[in-house]
Amino acid sequence: MSDINVLILGSKEYPFGSNRGDDPIPSGGMEIYVDDLAPELSKLCHLVIVTRRFSGSYAYEENDNIEIHRVPWLRGKWMRNPTFNLFSFSRSLLIAKHVDIIYSNAFVSGFMGLLLAKIFGKKTVFRPAGVAFTQFLFPLSHIFRSVERFVFSHSDAVIFHSEGEKKNAEKFFDIDLEKKGYVILTGFPVKKYEEGKPILREEFEIKGETVITSVARFVPVKGLEYLLEACSLLEEDFKILLVGSGPEEENLKKTAKKLGIEEKVIFAGFRRDIPDVLASSDIFVISSISEGLPTSLLEAMAAAKACVVTDIGLPIEDKKTGLVVSPKNAKALKEALETLMNDKKLREEIGKNAQKFVEEHCTQEKAAKEHLKVFEEVIKV
Repeated sequence: MSDINVLILGSKEYPFGSNRGDDPIPSGGMEIYVDDLAPELSKLCHLVIVTRRFSGSYAYEENDNIEIHRVPWLRGKWMRNPTFNLFSFSRSLLIAKHVDIIYSNAFVSGFMGLLLAKIFGKKTVFRPAGVAFTQFLFPLSHIFRSVERFVFSHSDAVIFHSEGEKKNAEKFFDIDLEKKGYVILTGFPVKKYEEGKPILREEFEIKGETVITSVARFVPVKGLEYLLEACSLLEEDFKILLVGSGPEEENLKKTAKKLGIEEKVIFAGFRRDIPDVLASSDIFVISSISEGLPTSLLEAMAAAKACVVTDIGLPIEDKKTGLVVSPKNAKALKEALETLMNDKKLREEIGKNAQKFVEEHCTQEKAAKEHLKVFEEVIKV
């Protein structure tokens, strides 16, 4: 056990599932990432996590070498994130002087982490989880790009989920991250996703159709409109299973109707039985415009599903562990889906390769050990 103390910022719900209906907007990949990593990482070093307080939870709790500090926040689409960040920073001012490393997830908490590090003389590790500024229009995109570049440039270490993500960051921000950029694949409970049952086919009355699935928040950066457009071009018999929720849901329903495929699209809502969702699926799709490394992709790979992903730096080897297409390209996405729909043998081969990849590289234990190595190197500098 290392004597390193690490403050983790950015997760709005820890542990995952502690939101008891207080926030109707479900947590996303960042919260799942921290939830999967923290239990294993806490076996190697002491963790302090600042997160939101929900009904029935305590403001402070300590469990298995993890201190949890829960802060207030205001409800509502436009208030939940800013108020959480404000209260999170305020609480961290009382905590940061007692830790060795500030580990921030996404660029807002990354900026807060740098401020805290400046005040208390601490080391910083930043996990960007994608490039944020591309999701906004000018002038916000210009402002956020400047802030993100500042965070990348001044953090002591940056953790990426693939070499592709690292190269994208260097390209977008015109910076050299070779000396302080580390690649650590997401760690998650792989075996859990190998044991699902195809019960959703009965639940949604799916018969012989090919099931094309996406698990994501319904926000513009996920590019779900391109998935709908691609499917509208298919001649094969299919169902689209969209698992998740978010502000774009009504727009997506309107798009499906406009494209004439509303009867083929199932809006399944937010679900916790993801192993069963994947067992009920034939093809999994990541149609995002920008991402870090979505946990949903790795879960689908663990379930031996053939995946089609956009070329945004994800750890997929084209035609071996998945099919890679250019983002915002419905025609290319349609052709990839068509290929897998018409070649069951290829589907199965890609699925088995993908499963083997995550079994070897994406365990929680491996991710925790790799994180500790980064923390130790950062402290030595």
